[in-house]
Amino acid sequence: MAQPHWLGIQLAPGISRGNFSTYLFAVFISSGYAGALSVLQPGLLHVMGIAADTQAMLTGFLSALQELVFILLLGAAGALSDRLGRRPVYVFGLALTGIGFALYAHAGSITQLVAFRLLVAVGSAAMIGMMVTVVADYATGESRGRANGVQALMATLGAFVPPILASLPKVFSGRGFDELAAQQWTFAIGGALGLVAAVIALVGLATKMQQTASVARESFKATLVGGLRAARDPQTALSYGAAFISRGDLAVTGAFISLWLVQYGTRELGLSASEALFQLAVPRVLATVAGALLGSMIMGFIADRASRVTAVALASGLAAAVYGAVFLVSDPTADWVIGLLFVMGIAEISAFVSSQALVGQQAPEAYRGATIGFFGVAGACGILIGTSGGGVLFAKISPSAPFVLFGALNFAVFLWSMWLRKQLNQKNGEPAQVSAPEISTSQV
Repeated sequence: MAQPHWLGIQLAPGISRGNFSTYLFAVFISSGYAGALSVLQPGLLHVMGIAADTQAMLTGFLSALQELVFILLLGAAGALSDRLGRRPVYVFGLALTGIGFALYAHAGSITQLVAFRLLVAVGSAAMIGMMVTVVADYATGESRGRANGVQALMATLGAFVPPILASLPKVFSGRGFDELAAQQWTFAIGGALGLVAAVIALVGLATKMQQTASVARESFKATLVGGLRAARDPQTALSYGAAFISRGDLAVTGAFISLWLVQYGTRELGLSASEALFQLAVPRVLATVAGALLGSMIMGFIADRASRVTAVALASGLAAAVYGAVFLVSDPTADWVIGLLFVMGIAEISAFVSSQALVGQQAPEAYRGATIGFFGVAGACGILIGTSGGGVLFAKISPSAPFVLFGALNFAVFLWSMWLRKQLNQKNGEPAQVSAPEISTSQV
């Protein structure tokens, strides 16, 4: 019996259209949470009466804390899902993230704020880990590129959730709520999204996958080690390197484009911070998002037509050129920069999609969750370097420096992928343009 198709994707055995639709809704909410705290937290810290200089240090500390939790727990969450199934881990992650989010605005001290951020971080480690892993389970090998493209499209749409939530405090204040109550209601609505998504995921995601449950009978430690050892496969190792730069790309763009434009607008053009944000940053951020929407579908198609190592090479090569070109930008408000940012959106999401398609192809079936969990760890390291190291470069050298750094890192991954592509072609005796299943040495 032929397997069902949905949105042009051939679904894996045992997966229904309803399962995949539920997963896409979970992706939408999961990606919305990814940027929500960075947008909402500044207003909350102000309402809490925390001094401005302390706000900056606390924001950096909380962001670093969350990435460290990701580094520590993503692999473990993946290994746990190999034994228990994806659904319970995803439901747990969505629910705990929602609970932590709802509690966040009720913090009465910095200590409580840190405790609630830890809840969000632990939940997010499970949630984000499953967001990346489930797509590899739900699509056949021939369709994983398109599946990752559709997933990236939903994740990009989820990026519109934080701005919508950010508008709610003003709405509540206009209806007579004091500032703290307005923040608490906003965070409560944000938390409710996770709880609703958890219930929908519990009902709509597939039960424990047979191909995972029947194999993963080893101890939790053995499962975790098995996922770590998967990096001995050259293509899996490349996917980890691509995860590092693709997540770093997204972090650098998200953290420093708006900051650069607001600083330039206030310093050079005499605008207020809010004017600079609205007039300069918003149109250019939207250009990047538009590029990402287009790039997610293009790279999903390419990843199913060329080998996935080739897809990584194309994505990292484009990203190297685009991020390196930021060195030429002296006026970030110039018209041509909007075009550059549009292509940057294509490049960063292409690196994201191609790396996920490659690790989904290579991850051993028994240790798929753990392997993709360590893939997430590599991505978390990229985010940590991009935001912390990039911040130093931005302040001490120039606003373009973080982009140039990741341009160089993308170029290194481009050279790595081209070298591996050549090795695989020589090993398999195939011409350069071969399909992903033909080039894979450990297709699942």
